[in-house]
Amino acid sequence: MEAPENTNPIKNPMENQIGGPSLEGTGNSSENKTGTKTIDLMKSYRAKVFATFLAAALIIIFYFCVKRYDGLRDGWNGLISILTPFFIGAVMAFIMDPLMTLIEKRLNRVFVPKSKKPAKTKHKVRLFSATIAILVLIGIITVFLVFVIPQIVSTLTYIYNHLEEQLIGVIDWANKLTSKRFDSVMQEARKPENISNFLTKVEGYIQDYLDWNKQSQMVKDLTSIGMSVGKAFVAFLVGIVAAIYMMTDKEKAKSQTKQIIFGLFPAKAANVIMEVLRKTLSIFYGFIVGKIIDSAIIGVICYICMLIFRMPYPVLVSVIVGVTNVIPVFGPYIGAVPTVTIIFFTNPMKGIYFLIFIIVLQQVDGNIIGPKILGDSTGISAFWVLFSIVVGGGLFGFVGMLLGVPIMALIYYICSRLVHHFAKKRGLPEATRTYENVNHVEGGRLVMNAEMAAGKAKDAGQAAGEDK
Repeated sequence: MEAPENTNPIKNPMENQIGGPSLEGTGNSSENKTGTKTIDLMKSYRAKVFATFLAAALIIIFYFCVKRYDGLRDGWNGLISILTPFFIGAVMAFIMDPLMTLIEKRLNRVFVPKSKKPAKTKHKVRLFSATIAILVLIGIITVFLVFVIPQIVSTLTYIYNHLEEQLIGVIDWANKLTSKRFDSVMQEARKPENISNFLTKVEGYIQDYLDWNKQSQMVKDLTSIGMSVGKAFVAFLVGIVAAIYMMTDKEKAKSQTKQIIFGLFPAKAANVIMEVLRKTLSIFYGFIVGKIIDSAIIGVICYICMLIFRMPYPVLVSVIVGVTNVIPVFGPYIGAVPTVTIIFFTNPMKGIYFLIFIIVLQQVDGNIIGPKILGDSTGISAFWVLFSIVVGGGLFGFVGMLLGVPIMALIYYICSRLVHHFAKKRGLPEATRTYENVNHVEGGRLVMNAEMAAGKAKDAGQAAGEDK
């Protein structure tokens, strides 16, 4: 008896792999496609569910933050107050690290080759170099406090004690400038009793603003100021120690940070994070340190020129100009208002000359000195610089105006990387200028305005031909 033909033979698994014909292979391919689609649908569903839960959690957190704003603000302020010494130490270490590295390299060349324990010697050299770098910074601050602050105090005291005489001088200058057309008004305004009444009113406005009409409030405010100064001094001392530790163990901190990043994230994501961190360091270091050096140069130039032109109050004015120059865009104008006013009250013509000098100095800084020192450290346009200063100053005051630009530059860099990544993923050009004349995207291709206009003209020509 002949054996029945096997209609469902068992195929060799290798047959499908080498390309042999197999009806069952076709069926398995169809099942695999169906299974792949099911898996993709499940992944899409999970992603949507996760996004929904994440959005709901963010909404709840936002509502909680709005509802408990006062408590969160107090808690945040308390945390910042606790961490202030470490912030100060990080800033000092950040600024003085190049000096420490320079000293360390010189000392290592001398002591390490002669040492029997190179590792221990390197550690001692690092500790000594970090200490010397911090002491240099403390020395600069001490020189400023000892020599500059007393001159500023004496200048402000002189201005306060001779304010009536200076106002009379300004009125006489204005009367002479107008050829005494308003002589009666000017003579009435320059009377000592009128000037005294005016200054009394100004003093009253200041007291009302500070709420110092009551002696108890004045004592309370002065006590608060004294406590704040004491806390700042203690924070500075702790910051010195923290800075030395940070500078001494910076390689260990770098290694631990890299270990955490490469251990927690996939290789591709870890590399991106490291690139962003390097860019962050480059932006902040280039901008902040460069801006400090630039402002110091501007302050010194201002002081020398004021001595040459025999302007009054050179120390006070130069310090104000240098400090406010740290703030981008608005800094020069912020510094010009009080300095020009102070000089104008002493000598109106010199005040006008100084205003012209400040305008020229800031043009030199903005076009020559600043670009040479800072270069293109931020990489953002003037609009975003202005935006970051206004928003940062509105939220965080002077610190926000100073750090707003590098933070905005970092945000801009991250957003640019994300946009370029998604553009490349969709097969679109990454260069921003390419999209200037784009009308729309069609089939993964950019359709330009000129191409669109040519198409419309062609369609119009064809329609005209059909009408004929």
